[in-house]
Amino acid sequence: VFAVGITGMKYFQKLGFSESRLVNFPICVETDENIPVYLARREEIYSKLSIFNNNFVLSAGSRIIYDKGYDLLIKSIAHLNNEIREKIKVIIVGSGSCVPDLEKLITDLSLEKQIVLVKWLAIEDFKAVIANSDVFIHPARLDSYGGTTLGMALGVPVIGSYQAGAAVDRIVHGVNGYLYEADDIQSLASFITLLYQSSDLRKKMALEARKTALQW
Repeated sequence: VFAVGITGMKYFQKLGFSESRLVNFPICVETDENIPVYLARREEIYSKLSIFNNNFVLSAGSRIIYDKGYDLLIKSIAHLNNEIREKIKVIIVGSGSCVPDLEKLITDLSLEKQIVLVKWLAIEDFKAVIANSDVFIHPARLDSYGGTTLGMALGVPVIGSYQAGAAVDRIVHGVNGYLYEADDIQSLASFITLLYQSSDLRKKMALEARKTALQW
């Protein structure tokens, strides 16, 4: 039985399949991305999304449903200290049933200046947003695979939950990104803070993320 990623492997094991019958099917990613072309769109993207040059930009995106954990990401931003929170800009791309809930949560936490919800984008536009971000976030409560591989292919460090399939498959904690338990919003806030505080660390992790993508 071929399963997609560690999360898929564990699922079949819970169903009673023996490990000897399971193969972790390797998901390959496109790595011939023309990153300079995406980076050249920085001014356009920043203008459309009301991002300022001194902002620390976090990107994320998928279907906006409960399992994807975007409410947890939003709550983690509220845990940042005031100085950092003022500089943060979070771009969440996607559509789904939980959009109204996220909009209300953003208002309740007074994070309208920090968080932008964007409807589905064409894939090239989504890639341009990620490439012009400082960090990609994969905050899922449950995701069989997901956007971590896209962030890495674009040379962006990733913070992902252990419940996000691609994150747990590809992130080496502290090397090319960070891993945390999905509901541990304080840890997510701490990792965001670490990357905010050190441009050298971001650059190092970005290079390692790209190297990881090239291996697949």
